[in-house]
This record gives sequence, C-alpha cells and structure tokens, in this order.
Amino acid sequence: MCIPKYPAWTFLLSGLIGLLLSGCTSNVGDDINISMGELALHDAVPKAESIAKLEMHISAAKNENMPFLAPNHFREGSNMFKAIQRKSTRNVSTYDLAKADVILDKGEAVIEKVKSQLGKELELKRLLDKLSAEDIYPWRYKMNMYELSRLIERIELGRAGNIERDKADLNESLQKLYDKTVEYNSLHGSGSTAKEAK
Repeated sequence: MCIPKYPAWTFLLSGLIGLLLSGCTSNVGDDINISMGELALHDAVPKAESIAKLEMHISAAKNENMPFLAPNHFREGSNMFKAIQRKSTRNVSTYDLAKADVILDKGEAVIEKVKSQLGKELELKRLLDKLSAEDIYPWRYKMNMYELSRLIERIELGRAGNIERDKADLNESLQKLYDKTVEYNSLHGSGSTAKEAK
C-alpha cells in the first residue's frame, strides 16, 4: 500500500512538542509536609523493607499510567527512588522514603481526579490508540496528545480553573481524528503501519 509521505518539518515540530512536554515540570513535593505518623510508619520497619515497598509502589504507579495521568508526581517520586537506590541502605533517609511514598499516594489521588474530569477525552485516546491513529495521522495525534497533556497537568497542579471550553475544543478535535481514522481504516484496512495520510 502506497502512503503519501508527510512533510519532514512536521516531524521536527513533533520533536519540539515532545521537548516542551518533557520540560514542563513542577516540584510537587515542595508543598508536601511529612507528618510524624508517616515517619513513624517507616521507622517501624527495616529500611531495606521500606525501599522494597517503595519499588513496588513505583511499579504499581506505572501500571496505573501515572507517568501520563499524574506526570509530575510520578517523575518526582521515581527520581527520589533513584536517588535512594544510589545510597547504601544505612544512609537512606527515612524522611525521603516517607516523602516519596506520600508523593506517589497523592499522584494516585490526582489520577482519579483526572479520570473524573477528562473521562470522555481519555476514552477517545484509548480508542485512537486501539486504531493505531498515531501511525496513520502522527502529526494530528501528537497535537491532540499535547493538548490533552496540558489539560492533565493543569488539573494535576490545581490550575484547571474553568477548563470546560478547552475540554470541549479538545473533545471535538479528538472526535474528528477518531472519525478520520475509522474512515481511513475502513478504506485501507486496519492494523497497517502508515505515515500521515492525506
């Protein structure tokens, strides 16, 4: 099957979008205070066990898609875990273990909030991924994911304000991409690897 090539500049712009997304970080841990009770919970078990539990927490967060649905919380929690791994067990701070756990716990709460506010948009993303829209319309897909990621981060950082108009615009754009992808697959067959189709 012959697929028209998409202009090279669009892939350069896609890369820039990726850099923008990866560069938009916020230190969510700055506003987190660890209680004496949380510290006591970690003090009550050997540090090696706390480290193993934190590793399991990171793994569970990945399975819950926290890198996408609460990216700042996952990034900070996983970075703290990496820093902990570089130290000998006896030099690991109980405070750092507790803080990493709390950050991930708060990330889990963010996930539920994002799912509640962006349920329709996330469902459209799931359908687009199932249809391999990223392979068929990479530029349109990346632009929509960029906008979706922006909305997710606004919710995560408590900066959503009135996002209803932005949600409506994104929903319309995602729906158009979905309809276009369904039409493409009906004409060319699903499951094929393709570059941007006209």
